[in-house]
Amino acid sequence: MRFHEFKEDKGSTLASRTISRYADEIGPDSMDYDMFKKSAELLDAGKLKSLAQHLYYADTSPREYVMKVISKKDPETFKKMYGDQEGYFSVMEPVKDLTDSEINEGADFYGYFKTKDGTYSYPKNMEFEIGHVSNVTARSILSSIGLDADFENTSPYPIDEFLQTTQKYLDTNAANKDTVQYDNVEAVHQEASRFKKQHPEITHVGFN
Repeated sequence: MRFHEFKEDKGSTLASRTISRYADEIGPDSMDYDMFKKSAELLDAGKLKSLAQHLYYADTSPREYVMKVISKKDPETFKKMYGDQEGYFSVMEPVKDLTDSEINEGADFYGYFKTKDGTYSYPKNMEFEIGHVSNVTARSILSSIGLDADFENTSPYPIDEFLQTTQKYLDTNAANKDTVQYDNVEAVHQEASRFKKQHPEITHVGFN
């Protein structure tokens, strides 16, 4: 299988997308707007040391909101920043060996169609509403819905089968709507549904 080479920066992690959208909801007139936007930008860039310093000097309420979102939406990154600390967010100290390194791993959720030569591509005008996620998160989503988690070596999934699988998970786990896993599966289900509606040429979906 050969993929089209993707060069676009489609943006954020699930956590930073949540933070950025909340900033948009409260609006630029809010005193916390810039704090939230900068937090999302630093998280996107993988600048965890700068993010930790930014949070450390922020007011308690917005700082705890950002930390809570990261802990729920991206627990892997939260652990990198704060280790195994438990308890109140306001008293947590960032780990000492944090660095500002650009994110160079992870996955994005795409909609595909097969070209005449049998390779996979995607609509050039397709917009992405799901942000960049870690490989761990991508594998966790796939395994939770019963699909092969080795997305790096697996062909994209037929979109109709994928939607049936994610819908089954959501129906079966309706009592767990407040969990990170449910939120993540719901996000890819909604994105695949949007692909199917806006781009009928798309036949497959998957992480890459």
